[in-house]
Amino acid sequence: MKREIVIIGGGASGFLTAITARKNGRDVVILERKDRVLKKVLTTGNGRCNLTNVNASNQNYFGIEKTKQPIEKILESFTSQDAMKFFEDEVGIICNEENRGKVYPLSGQAASIVDGLRFYAQSLGIEIITDFYVTKIEKEMFNFKIISEDKRQIIAKKVVLATGGKSYPELGSNGSGYELAKSFGHTVTKLIPVIVQLKAEKEKIKGLKGIKSDAEVTAFGENKNGEKIKICTYDGELLFTDFGISGNVVFNISYVFPIYKNVEFEIDFMPKFTYNEIFEILKKRRTILKDFTMEQFFNGVVNKKLGQFLTKSAGIEKLSKSINELTDNEIRKICTTLKKYRIKIIDTNGFKAAQVTAGGIPLSEVNLENLKSKKVKNLYFAGEILDVYGECGGFNLQWAWTSGYFLGKNL
Repeated sequence: MKREIVIIGGGASGFLTAITARKNGRDVVILERKDRVLKKVLTTGNGRCNLTNVNASNQNYFGIEKTKQPIEKILESFTSQDAMKFFEDEVGIICNEENRGKVYPLSGQAASIVDGLRFYAQSLGIEIITDFYVTKIEKEMFNFKIISEDKRQIIAKKVVLATGGKSYPELGSNGSGYELAKSFGHTVTKLIPVIVQLKAEKEKIKGLKGIKSDAEVTAFGENKNGEKIKICTYDGELLFTDFGISGNVVFNISYVFPIYKNVEFEIDFMPKFTYNEIFEILKKRRTILKDFTMEQFFNGVVNKKLGQFLTKSAGIEKLSKSINELTDNEIRKICTTLKKYRIKIIDTNGFKAAQVTAGGIPLSEVNLENLKSKKVKNLYFAGEILDVYGECGGFNLQWAWTSGYFLGKNL
């Protein structure tokens, strides 16, 4: 089989590349190693597909090679508004904006996006070949020979690597695209899981597994000069696990881990109250609960088990201590623990649990006017395989759409 453009990877960026290239008159085929395309899209947004974010800008994207990546021109070529217009006017999806600028299909089903894209691509005459696991690409004069695991071959004039990263490998993105890129002389940055659960100091989470709390989390880390700085703050559900912390607030803030050293989180368990307000509340409880022990002090305030843990963290070792014996100074220590509980982040929980990969093909090896390889003629890249990743909240799918559109237009 001989084709003009072969796109390796049937994910979000691969589909937008194929659709845009086809609409511009190109002959395109998509090769997908799994039995179905867009499997990862099907799982996004807890199965609802957070397809973009209306606030997407260059400020929401990062990289390993450079913390801030020079992708403004690419992002401007296909904005979140363009993405919503595309899905509504061409794919037939009604978009629904929710909190923090997150956009979902009105149906609330990721399957709507998957089916819409698949049917639309087929209507354009784009051939989709599944169960085609590309293990080798050979350059032959003016063409590429693409070889599958079972030795099938396709000849192409141009090849697009849209194979994704290493996150959720069972859904198709197993990192094989990096090896294909390396075979052509490209390098790959350090790869780190993001939008993922985080591992924390054991003593700071011991016995808290399964406890949930609505909290505000502020990330601190060291910049390149070794200075400790405040990075960002998010609020949401925090979940303690046996290895660390999880929950939507952690997914939102985990993007900082690859780009800062010695990351530490400061947790506010009562963000609706100021320090002084909590101090007055706890002093009042000292009077109301004077006949009880510290075991009951947090009853009705925070999770009982969490409250007892924080009591000990504040320096009150014996829960048998009478509440009426609490000093103002001890209450202040408890207030500080409630408002500024510090946890050092040790590691992530790995690629199997991660939604996105930080790192990839350095942008310094890619022509940002067309996403073409600077090392091999007619080799291109789109999506997560590149060293670009975004915050949680639809930003990473927007990068997939916009990089695919930008590439498809420039093929």
